[in-house]
Amino acid sequence: MRSILSIRTIAVALTASSLLTAGTPTSSAQEAPRNEAAAWKFLAGLPRDARLAVLEREARREGSLVIYGALGIDRANLFIKSFQERYPGIKVDFVRLREPELVEKSLLENRTGRVNGDIAISNVPWLQLLKPALAPYEPTTWASFDGRLRRGGFNDGWTAVVYEILPSTIAWRTDRVRKEEAPRTLDEMADPKWKGRAGTTSHVEAMMDGLVAAYGEKEAMAKSEKLAALDNRLYPSIAALSDALSAGEIDIAWNMGAHRSVQLKGSGAPIDYVFQDPLLGVGITVSALKGAPHFYAAALLMEHLTSAPTLEELDKAEGGRIFGNTEGTYALNLSEFPNLILFDSIDQARFRELKQIAERLFIRRR
Repeated sequence: MRSILSIRTIAVALTASSLLTAGTPTSSAQEAPRNEAAAWKFLAGLPRDARLAVLEREARREGSLVIYGALGIDRANLFIKSFQERYPGIKVDFVRLREPELVEKSLLENRTGRVNGDIAISNVPWLQLLKPALAPYEPTTWASFDGRLRRGGFNDGWTAVVYEILPSTIAWRTDRVRKEEAPRTLDEMADPKWKGRAGTTSHVEAMMDGLVAAYGEKEAMAKSEKLAALDNRLYPSIAALSDALSAGEIDIAWNMGAHRSVQLKGSGAPIDYVFQDPLLGVGITVSALKGAPHFYAAALLMEHLTSAPTLEELDKAEGGRIFGNTEGTYALNLSEFPNLILFDSIDQARFRELKQIAERLFIRRR
């Protein structure tokens, strides 16, 4: 009798214990913090599969995210479309901003504690200015990227992943410029015969900083002065520069991202191009914003955009770019461009100095 009662007592105790713990999370995947700062630490401690499971569940719960992007809407839609096809319950809003606007807006929202964006798509030269507004999320793809393309880190309190590089080209209209006379280098581009016929973007600070890295300060400034003497038409973005070349506003464009040159030529426009010498490249970055209202969705989009399958899809959709995830296979590989000079981040004092020089050389002269 005693043994039967003991068994029954144990069974009741086990049943009661099960009832008490049934509603209690038993794994880290069920204890996702609702606090943004705590979430980054929590996610960093999860293995890949568990982390992705948490992100998918919590991002669906959040239901939306906002991207602040310093890139064309057409280019953004390439990865937004695939993200929404994979996660149809998550709405994505894209806010197109120029780099200065993106930095100013992100920093202001961070200072006031009224953050409306979740993701920032920026580029490397602006990171020194932007990093106070960036969160410390390292995606599970972090180790798959070349070390030069990982900026910041969890322990640094901010991160940015260079998911693609836009190498520079010189592009020209084939109905106005013969192939044999088209310049291949910036020195050839600076020939006075192109005066009044050329165009570039209005934000040349990174380009000048890249020339300093290639030639040193004195020689780089001399080359910049010769290029400025062309009385270039200046455009606010690479997209606008590309449109101007296509429309015939200019005969030749320099320091234009290869993706736009490839796109124009592929569409049948009378355009040809060469990779610029020296070959400069701007790294396009993705980061979660500090204080993001939809921080799990932000992390999930970072995972999606930095994955090799997504980058391979982007490569097929739009050529002329170099992608950072070393696990993927692309038309252009970083190893094929040993002389590529990646624009580096520019601190605030240096940026102000370069901006003043750029305004004097390229803008006020007009």
